Amino acid sequence: MRTLVLGGAIIALVLALSACGGSSESSATDQEQLADDYAIRQIEEHFHESMSKKDIGQLMSLWAPHATFTSKGKTAAGKQQIRVTWLKSPAFKPKTHWVSDHPAWKMKVTVSGDRGTLHFECHFIDVKSKKVAATTAADMDVARIDGRWLITRMLGGTTVLRA
Repeated sequence: MRTLVLGGAIIALVLALSACGGSSESSATDQEQLADDYAIRQIEEHFHESMSKKDIGQLMSLWAPHATFTSKGKTAAGKQQIRVTWLKSPAFKPKTHWVSDHPAWKMKVTVSGDRGTLHFECHFIDVKSKKVAATTAADMDVARIDGRWLITRMLGGTTVLRA
């Protein structure tokens, strides 16, 4: 009986230890998920940085070649049309001096393989008056293309500023 109990305990121990061996695979997947989440969040950071600096080249580097951007009921398709649309926006006008404030708690990222989504809100602060000049929101589809996360579709709009 003692041998049977001891044998059962050893089998239970072996099974428990072998179950732990699979955690490295799970850990690798978790690390990949975190890396993808971070890369998608970088899109938001570079998006707002480019707006504050009026750097259209940096902004356009975030878009996939055949991306679409819909705002105010109009859709721009492809990087050239998207570029023209942004250059006509108030944020890129020479007389506009806005800083883009983008609260992290108003951002949401999802990842599923090589696809994901990104939602954020942006508060444009006028540098001279120090007042909110515009509040916007974006819902984006993103994809890993040639190893980089890029915007494939953006739906932009306004939002209500809430405390």
